[in-house]
Amino acid sequence: MNRTALDQYEELVTDALKSCSAKLRKSFKTAFIQLMILYMVLPRKINFTQMGRYSDSSEQRFRQLFEREFDWMQFNLFLMRQRFGESVRKAIAIDASYISKSGKKTPYIGRFWSGCASQVKRGLEILGI
Repeated sequence: MNRTALDQYEELVTDALKSCSAKLRKSFKTAFIQLMILYMVLPRKINFTQMGRYSDSSEQRFRQLFEREFDWMQFNLFLMRQRFGESVRKAIAIDASYISKSGKKTPYIGRFWSGCASQVKRGLEILGI
């Protein structure tokens, strides 16, 4: 059986959802899995409009998904244990950085927050985990 990376990712997210203590409806699980895949494949900024545009679900479905309570800590802990095990203490850090860039043909160029300048500037954004 030849599984793609997205199939493996979907299986990992499904297992993480099963580990959450709360009972979740099937519609929530399918929308959540779709949401996690969209986070991986969306080319630019991620918002509800983009999610509706790049999926077969409506923008409203994703808005309603974020209105529901969800135990993000339990979900992230499960993913961390799957990847790193439980033997050693660990921390997860995410750092979004802004890179100044000019040009009209630069792919994914947009307006992003620059923490150093404390304002929105034109350029690229990179994310480090």
